[in-house]
Amino acid sequence: MTEENATTTPSESSAESALSRAKTELEGAKTCYENLRRQATERLKTVRKTSVGDVIDGTLETVKRHPAAGLGVAALVGFFLGRLFRR
Repeated sequence: MTEENATTTPSESSAESALSRAKTELEGAKTCYENLRRQATERLKTVRKTSVGDVIDGTLETVKRHPAAGLGVAALVGFFLGRLFRR
């Protein structure tokens, strides 16, 4: 037996390992949070720079590339607007 094992009980060593794992997971979560915050900030800057005309142009380009999907989305939007404004 080494000195370290002789001075610590099994419950202390398992607590230490649990604390070590928790610290590692916390550091990973912190890194993930920072990445998500950075991405959200970049997207928000992009949205602020985008005008209504840019959104319309992007929508028209998407419908030109995928007409069936555009038709399906238009039908769904029409259905929900009809349900919303039904008398």
